[in-house]
Amino acid sequence: MRKPVISKVLSWLVLAPSAVALIVFSVVNRHAVKVDFWPFQFAPQIRLFAVVFGILAFGVLWGGLAAWAAGGTARRRGREAARRADAAEIEARALKRRVENLEADLDDVRRTDKVAALPPADAA
Repeated sequence: MRKPVISKVLSWLVLAPSAVALIVFSVVNRHAVKVDFWPFQFAPQIRLFAVVFGILAFGVLWGGLAAWAAGGTARRRGREAARRADAAEIEARALKRRVENLEADLDDVRRTDKVAALPPADAA
């Protein structure tokens, strides 16, 4: 499925300036900062842009995980609906075969004229 042209244009209008801003930010903030992991005795010197990109990546991953977890109910309903649809399709095919068989039997009975004559209604 292709994306509409307007969607592509809007994507580029958002992504291109964002990429330029990230590149400029990376170049400008190359100095190292001390990141202290209190209460641990671990405080590495990391470049500022790496810290910011790391936090950004963590946020994107955490948001993706939250969105995936929130969509669990919808995915479960979709799987159940697909199972019910498959079962209904199988049942419909079986019923169609049964109808075809009954119609064939009826045609055979009509062709062979072996239908027993019914007694008159007043002869009891």
